[in-house]
Amino acid sequence: MSRAYSPVPAPDRRPRPARLALTATCLAACVALLAGCGDDGGDGDGDQASPTASATKASKAPSSPSQPGDSPSASGRLTDDQAERKALLPLARVDHAKAAETAVAKVPGGRLVDLELKGTGGDRGDTGTDDAPGDAGATDARAAGPSGTASPRARRAEWIAKVATKDGTAHRVRVDAGSGKVLDAAADADQDGDDKRELAAQLSKARRTPEQAAKAATDAKPGTVTSVELGDDDAGALVWSVDVVTPRDGNKTTFAVDAVTGKVVGEHVDRD
Repeated sequence: MSRAYSPVPAPDRRPRPARLALTATCLAACVALLAGCGDDGGDGDGDQASPTASATKASKAPSSPSQPGDSPSASGRLTDDQAERKALLPLARVDHAKAAETAVAKVPGGRLVDLELKGTGGDRGDTGTDDAPGDAGATDARAAGPSGTASPRARRAEWIAKVATKDGTAHRVRVDAGSGKVLDAAADADQDGDDKRELAAQLSKARRTPEQAAKAATDAKPGTVTSVELGDDDAGALVWSVDVVTPRDGNKTTFAVDAVTGKVVGEHVDRD
């Protein structure tokens, strides 16, 4: 007995909506995963860098050099004049008082009118007594300041004194500031009669000595006296003009001390 043959129906090969949606979702996920891996393995241009990479970059970053303005010494840099004054002080082992005493003793009956510390041997105030090359008393002619630049410096120092007798005759006396010895002394050949009378009148009017004037100045400003001079101020008053240099910064303060009362009547600071 023969059986009736029923053919198996062919499968439906039309894509179903659910299968298409699943496939699209998987593809999108793979694309996103690949993109994320590319960012992690890149050159660090992503939004975030790994902690290890950041630490490495920080350790390799060069340190920035300090700027001139960051140093405290930059604002305190010495000028050429300050450096010269500061370098000159150690050369004067004989102070102003001893130099004045020595100069006055060289002129019988004389009184001090003017005294100034000068550098010789290379500075701008050279008085023509330069040391010979290789002189044992010579020091380095160049002195480096805080800025590292060299500034002119004297090799030796001397006191230039002006001593006058009662009639107003002036004498120039040079005293070595290192040894205290008199280098030379001579009368001022350029004086005329009027100069002598004027100088004699000033000496007779001055009631305070240069030593007293120097003390008044250093009481007001501790430092080293480098100049004492008798003369009239702008108002016509007779004063002792006293220069005091502070060794720390090389600043010079000029005091006007009344030659009659001994009081400080003026003060000017030279920071150049």
